Amino acid sequence: MGTTVLENTIATAEAQVLQLLLAQDVDALQAWLSPSLFFSDGAGQWLGAHPCLTAWSTGQLRITLLEQAAVERLVCGQLTLVSSDVHLRYVDAAGEHARALRLLRVWASASNAAGVHLLSIGLLPSRGG
Repeated sequence: MGTTVLENTIATAEAQVLQLLLAQDVDALQAWLSPSLFFSDGAGQWLGAHPCLTAWSTGQLRITLLEQAAVERLVCGQLTLVSSDVHLRYVDAAGEHARALRLLRVWASASNAAGVHLLSIGLLPSRGG
């Protein structure tokens, strides 16, 4: 897959994942996720499966807004790194919450129908503070 094709595939995948998160479509989202998907923190520490994703997939958390800004992409062979500032609003048993953070996603070329899957998500502090 050429760099431009891969970048376009990743952009499509990111848009689709965003729609699926907002639509609470757990089954469809699974097609985009690597079976070995893991999260890490700003220090690079492995977090495994993130509790928010688990709560979302069981219906205990609902995402109401997810906006991205300052999206940057870097293609490294079969991997594509995507980082962006994210503004997130969600509702859980404790009420509505808002959070600003920076996400680093690692997409890998895959043999699935989409041609890519999400391999890793790094949760970083917002650049604004």
